[in-house]
Amino acid sequence: MRAMVLRGTTLSIQERPTPEPGPGQVLARVLACGICGSDLHAAKFLDGMIAAARRTGSTAWDESILESGIIMGHEFVAEVVKPGPGAEAWTPGTRVTSIPVMIDPAAPNGIAAIGYSATYPGAYGDYVLMSAPLLLRVPDGLPDTVAATTEPCAVGLHAVRQAGIQPGEPALVLGAGPIGLMTLLWLKHEGVPHVAVSELSAERRELASRLGADLVIDPRSQPLAETLQQATGRPAPSLVFECIGVPGTLQLAMDLADRSGRVVVVGACMEEDRILPLVGINKQLTLKFVLGYTPEEYAETLQALGSGAIDTSPMITRTVSLDELPAAFTALADPRDCKVVLIPGSR
Repeated sequence: MRAMVLRGTTLSIQERPTPEPGPGQVLARVLACGICGSDLHAAKFLDGMIAAARRTGSTAWDESILESGIIMGHEFVAEVVKPGPGAEAWTPGTRVTSIPVMIDPAAPNGIAAIGYSATYPGAYGDYVLMSAPLLLRVPDGLPDTVAATTEPCAVGLHAVRQAGIQPGEPALVLGAGPIGLMTLLWLKHEGVPHVAVSELSAERRELASRLGADLVIDPRSQPLAETLQQATGRPAPSLVFECIGVPGTLQLAMDLADRSGRVVVVGACMEEDRILPLVGINKQLTLKFVLGYTPEEYAETLQALGSGAIDTSPMITRTVSLDELPAAFTALADPRDCKVVLIPGSR
């Protein structure tokens, strides 16, 4: 099969063996796979990501992947091609997705990450292996490209659920990239009456407006604190979602948050950052760092996309073929794009 391989910091299209499904697994043909910000980070900082994982006590990632290379891609929808022993209930032609892990008793904690493993290829290629017990049927009528946003959309749901939203409470989202916009969608779905979004890119500000933001701010031309106060009548937001993940934005979120407020950190900063703890102490702020989602949140997200309760389609700005994928990684440094989706079969 053809796939995009990351080795070190080099991306290349290669021929790789098509995997065979083992017991409890299915082989599936990739229909669509979104480009994730964590994959963009990995293409530059995979060694740093592994080092950070080690500092948390995780052994999930093996340093050998730096040399052997990996096939990334974990925001996928696929079509069952061949079920392995014990997975025959999943008939060929069934559209499926799942949380991007494989059940593997030999792996640390019994699971391996699809797309960050030398053993299990991700979906930046023609085929992907999936664990049958984790499979979810994609609802009929849901486009492949939208189904491929289930994973990042579940990240937004998890962030919102972890925030402990209070009735009538407004929220501020810093950053209108894919995760910031997914967070916005779930905040509005959960009934938050006023959601403000701060974003530098004009194109992404327009997307935030289309997706339901009550206030969209260009922080270069509008003073954030004053603009928010005028719009909400409150001295400062009690709930801030940091969805940018660059040095300085965590401190910005702390500066903007009201006394006794909460800052939910969703953006993944790949560098060391500095904050002034006394700001948090004086305000008695709560910092909440969030990661991923639960399997239940993933399933809830897929159901919401299928029913139309959540619509991520406006943020899908373009699709690319496998041959165009390496260049798309470079192009995504330009914030005019939002969610770019790979269609491996398009040439």
